[in-house]
Amino acid sequence: MRKLDRYILREMVGPFVFGVGAFIIVLVSIDLLYDALKLIVRDGYPAGPIARIFLYRLPQTVILTLPMATMFGTLMAIGRLSSDGEIEAMRAGGVSFLRLAAPVLMAGLVISVVSLALNEGVVPPASTASSELLTELAQGTVAEQDYLMLQLPDDQKPKMLLRADHFDVEHGVLRDVWIAEFRDDKFWDWYQAETALWQDTTIVMKNAIHYTYLADGERREERGESLRYEIGMAPWQIKRTRRKPIDMSLAELKRDIARTRQLPAPARKKLPELVEYYHIRLAAPWSALGFALIAAPLALRPKRTTTGVGLGISLAIILSYYIIFNILRVVGEQGALSPMLAAWLPNLILYAVGLGLITDASH
Repeated sequence: MRKLDRYILREMVGPFVFGVGAFIIVLVSIDLLYDALKLIVRDGYPAGPIARIFLYRLPQTVILTLPMATMFGTLMAIGRLSSDGEIEAMRAGGVSFLRLAAPVLMAGLVISVVSLALNEGVVPPASTASSELLTELAQGTVAEQDYLMLQLPDDQKPKMLLRADHFDVEHGVLRDVWIAEFRDDKFWDWYQAETALWQDTTIVMKNAIHYTYLADGERREERGESLRYEIGMAPWQIKRTRRKPIDMSLAELKRDIARTRQLPAPARKKLPELVEYYHIRLAAPWSALGFALIAAPLALRPKRTTTGVGLGISLAIILSYYIIFNILRVVGEQGALSPMLAAWLPNLILYAVGLGLITDASH
């Protein structure tokens, strides 16, 4: 690493660290702190376990701040050098703006890779620990989950998949439930019901449909007001097997997507949402590189970039990015865009705008 690179990166480190701290405070105050206080004051949970839940959820917040802090650090570093005439002096000495911007762009790339690694290696286990601790605190109260996906066995090729959109753990009530059975790794039986009751180790489905897919490709249908399915375990035993998408690694999400594609049409209704979440998990960390691309040329201004101005510009651009991000996410969920394109298009917009600004600043 050359002296020029080290010099520019030293200018960036301080504002970057400050930005991480400032954005963490903002996000924690808006979201996590409110949730923690609500659990303590309204639900009467003890402060100690809630503090642990707070810490388990903190990594996800930290990852959100890294792209924001990258933009702020780049604005402040390049802005300070520009305001003091150092950028102009370096360019007069034959150093191109692209060469000057290279260290902060490389920093943006490294931060993106680090964010991706943390998002894969830290966030899923921390989120799982948070959910499990909250479930333990909620024992004795109705604990209804928005999502239940159960695989048996959970560490091999599945012989049975169960999914319900809602699951009342205390009363064993499932809604919008289906069960898929596999034989020799091939889809064989399919059960579907609007409601079901999990009694001991048996699931009793109300007004259910049972399809058996025969070897010759034909399908046998059975309907009944009450169909019973022996699952071999009680509801309380599945606490550690219940996983939401945020609790899963990218490999686990990819595996679930592949399995869901094999199921009948009714079971695939949430597939676009699952695919989009997978690509969002991949794409979101790479916004740090896009913010660095935009911030470097944007910082070239005659007036000094103060901390307040830098934060204001950062927040304005970040807000615009997340407005576009959420709009495209809704569009993707509605099927107007492919889930992959909806997830990656905000980054592509960042890169296009950033490269355009850098090209203009290099002339």
